[in-house]
Amino acid sequence: MRSSLGIALGSILLLSGSSAGYAADEDVSACIEAVGTFLTTNVGADGTVVGRSLISLTNGGHFFLTDSNEGGGADFASFSDGRGAWRCVSDADGQAHVMATVLDFTHKTEAHPNQTMARLDYDATYDAGTDTLNADVSLYFVPINANPMDMAALGDPIPNKITGIRVTAP
Repeated sequence: MRSSLGIALGSILLLSGSSAGYAADEDVSACIEAVGTFLTTNVGADGTVVGRSLISLTNGGHFFLTDSNEGGGADFASFSDGRGAWRCVSDADGQAHVMATVLDFTHKTEAHPNQTMARLDYDATYDAGTDTLNADVSLYFVPINANPMDMAALGDPIPNKITGIRVTAP
């Protein structure tokens, strides 16, 4: 995802602190059909495909992420896998959303000497009819020693979208 933005997209997922605009927090069971692993196509703000990723949601509220761009590139640093948490909320129409926040760490290299942390906020919906997960993702960067959960320290987000298909056993 980040390669077209000149940055790296990895993640450790943390529970998003805000569900502004949503009617109510739901029990995780309201989003239980979204539990599983999804192969995603990651699309940048300009509409181009910028990578693929594997996202796993557990029934315990954990979120794991591996991104195809983790090796880095000429214009962005390599980065780590991600982990974290998610929660379920409903919108005003009663549709369940998976809300999550993802953090990642870039690796310090000669070409990219300033290590940073990224925060990705996911607002995802699951479609049981097509077995797909779709999300709007907001990407933020903070210095490695910053508190990525402090919304005031984040600045403007870089928008992305993902569409995921479920990975199933044969």
